[in-house]
Amino acid sequence: MRAPAMSFSSSLSSFQLPVSAKHGEKQPLSAVSPRSQLGCGGATNDHRLKKNGCRCNCDKDGSAGCGGHGLGSILTKEMFEEMLPYRNDARCPAAGFYTYEAFEAAAKSFPAFATTGDDATRKREVAAFFGQTSHETNGARGWNAPGGPYAWGYCFNKQIKPKSDYRDLTNKQFPCFPGQKYYGRGPIQLTWNYNYGQFGAFIGQEKQLLENPDLLLTDATLCFQSALWFWMTPQWVKPSCHDVIVGAWTPSARDKAAGRAPGYGVITNIINGRECGLGRHAAGEDRIGFYKWYCDMFGVDYGDNLDCYNQNNFKK
Repeated sequence: MRAPAMSFSSSLSSFQLPVSAKHGEKQPLSAVSPRSQLGCGGATNDHRLKKNGCRCNCDKDGSAGCGGHGLGSILTKEMFEEMLPYRNDARCPAAGFYTYEAFEAAAKSFPAFATTGDDATRKREVAAFFGQTSHETNGARGWNAPGGPYAWGYCFNKQIKPKSDYRDLTNKQFPCFPGQKYYGRGPIQLTWNYNYGQFGAFIGQEKQLLENPDLLLTDATLCFQSALWFWMTPQWVKPSCHDVIVGAWTPSARDKAAGRAPGYGVITNIINGRECGLGRHAAGEDRIGFYKWYCDMFGVDYGDNLDCYNQNNFKK
């Protein structure tokens, strides 16, 4: 299956995209991922890499990833453009922001991303990452979008009309700064002060991001890094999205009792557990639809357990 070409009637040129829906919750992150999985945070800072003992000898030809086959062997620029054909449409608030080069640069900080397992596993991880993030940034909701419902991923880079400021005043480790709102930003719609603080600590900019979370909107590479950091990092009682999709997560007895089994559905539970245990619904179908769309592009099977309709939230 291939994304349609970018052609649509000029009668749509004045159409205004509907307001983006509220995006997923992001739970506090407490577990520290092993360096082998997260890689060298702040990869643009050579001094910090040496200080932290990181040795990322990434591909010299520009393909992302360290060691083995780089991300570029799985996701080419041409494929990236085909997957996100309308992201630069003038009706998208984030038009011109997300680029392949920025994603490629961000991925170099996470060498295990899309380099773990066989080719099918690696392609499936890219499909899952873009399936979830395209849902979070989808510009096709609420209108008859040209190209269909899965052609408008990455239309937004921030949450529109958030219903909350996402300020956890009880968190003293990553305190809220006066006047700042920690609503969703970036491909995975990073929310809450504790997530901005922990991602900031990972890249050596903790205070800066807490003082000004809009920094994510000034640098597409930083924005992609925030999404990949969330994807690669185990959270609280949750595994990382990466471990789930590459088959490295084994459900505990508690997980099994809650109906949580390996598959794309658990990734939805990690990103927005409030959507789980509710039976079939539109948001879940949209996440699955994007994932299948991208899997079809890569020519890989979907795997099992695609939804979380009968799973308990990890909080329960």
